[in-house]
Amino acid sequence: MSQTDEVILRGLPISKGIGIGTPVFFSSVDDEVPEIPISKKEIDKEIERYRRALHLSRQDVESLQKMSLHEGPPEIVAILGTHLEMLQDPLMTTVMEEKIRDLQLNTESIFQHVIEDYKQRFTTLQDHYFQERVRDLIDVSRRILGHLRPLDRVKMTEIPHSSVILAHELVPSETIEASGTHVSAFVTAAGGITSHAAIIARAKGIPYVANVEIKILKRIELQSMVVDGSQGIVIINPNRKTLKKYQEIKRGLLESYRLISSASHLKGETVDGYEVRIFANLENPKEIDLLLKNGASGIGLFRSEYLFLSKRVFPTEEEQFHIYRRMVKSLKGRPLVIRVFDIGGDKKIDLLPTSPDAWYFHSIGAEQNPALGCRAIRFLLRYPDLLDRQIRAILRASAFGEVHILVPMVSDVSELRVVREKVEKIREELTKKGIKVAQHIPIGCMIEVPSSAIMCDAIIQESDFLSIGTNDLVQYVLAADRSNPNISDLYFSTHPSILRLIRMVVASANKNRKPVIICGESAADPAMIPILLGLGIRDFSVAARHIPLVKHTIRKWRILEACRLAEAALEYTAAADLKNFLTAETSR
Repeated sequence: MSQTDEVILRGLPISKGIGIGTPVFFSSVDDEVPEIPISKKEIDKEIERYRRALHLSRQDVESLQKMSLHEGPPEIVAILGTHLEMLQDPLMTTVMEEKIRDLQLNTESIFQHVIEDYKQRFTTLQDHYFQERVRDLIDVSRRILGHLRPLDRVKMTEIPHSSVILAHELVPSETIEASGTHVSAFVTAAGGITSHAAIIARAKGIPYVANVEIKILKRIELQSMVVDGSQGIVIINPNRKTLKKYQEIKRGLLESYRLISSASHLKGETVDGYEVRIFANLENPKEIDLLLKNGASGIGLFRSEYLFLSKRVFPTEEEQFHIYRRMVKSLKGRPLVIRVFDIGGDKKIDLLPTSPDAWYFHSIGAEQNPALGCRAIRFLLRYPDLLDRQIRAILRASAFGEVHILVPMVSDVSELRVVREKVEKIREELTKKGIKVAQHIPIGCMIEVPSSAIMCDAIIQESDFLSIGTNDLVQYVLAADRSNPNISDLYFSTHPSILRLIRMVVASANKNRKPVIICGESAADPAMIPILLGLGIRDFSVAARHIPLVKHTIRKWRILEACRLAEAALEYTAAADLKNFLTAETSR
């Protein structure tokens, strides 16, 4: 085979779309920093040099953030906000200056050692949030090192037009700096669906495929490349027929995107007039304007733990109240579903040692399997004052609009009963003090643990609504970690067992005349949406950027057609067969 023959590689699809262009190897590998002793006289000069590098790094990030506020999606602004917080962290300020004084070595070497130690602490944690924090830390540290010892490197902003970027891994700022008009696609050896780089690539509409052996590509004469971000396919040196095929697909996708965006103001309504409510999942309160612009019916899932995951300080009741109240007012009568803190287990928080709440997280200690450990409602019931603090803030905010409480990781009906009792008790306490509280605050249960799905007929008796969290439900039911690339082929959101569990949950909710909302990646998958409609789902909650696509998909289907599709899908017993069936049926 000639080196210029067409070669097809498969990887993990990260960001949808078709990218066609010239391959460019992009490297951001850090060089080894030598240790150089300094005299006592030089200490103040070194500290001043470090402070200047920090200052210049803050200016870089603030400049990117200002640019993103005008031109980019809110996800990018939020990620850059995390980077600014990291630059103000004591690790980057006081700790570093103390180390320079104590060790009397050049700043670069001390900085690299401190960052390596910090990386090791977080790398042992399994949760994808903390893995992302490590990548953010690497990103920020590279920026600081770049100002301490400027090196000649190709920047993402200097990449030629229509380039396909080949890299071992991308950090957020590199992805942010990439221009959609210059970068056609990303292909990396490492990377996950939930990474910040992935979020940014999707927000910018840049196709992205990960888990591709980049080292192999260096041995091939690369002339051109096609990247299919939807299928996870990378085609090296495509022939004329292949190139023409993908050029046509790309033109079709661009036309579809324009059509979908222009109709985002329309209702989520089927062809035969069934109205479907589309809510938004939210992590950053600053995104409320975007979800309202896209016509969201409200916030179906606010991940409240993101209020402090990057700040290392647990929010007080007053701080929470002001945030919830501001959100409720911004929604102008639309509902706000607040999921109580999903923390602990694989989401341990690295709070500042001076924080009065730090001991909660240290008291649990290391867990052999944190994903199945003391997290979410299990953690909050073990330390009820944290839950009480949040419930008080939520109840106080309920006087200003429609607020719902959502309980995560429920595995037994007793957990819901305890939460309901707490809500009633705190309501009475607040009322006695003359503090206004809404007369009725719906309490919902997240169906993400197999036991809650199986016991949904009992769970629904203690709930005002149900919320199916497909991401966790799929990985727990199939025993397949969705962030593990070695078993990504086993993680099927369309697995027959998942469809049957959803049917069971919806049937229990309908029987008791209570709403059920579905959130997670499945809710935004055009192949799954008609199935979910056919199974009886009438409320969807997705990331704000997906709302136009979900509406567009719903508006193509009739309820009767969707029901027939769901019935046919439920007949399949093998995941691969079902996936092929759905792909064929929903690609029309």
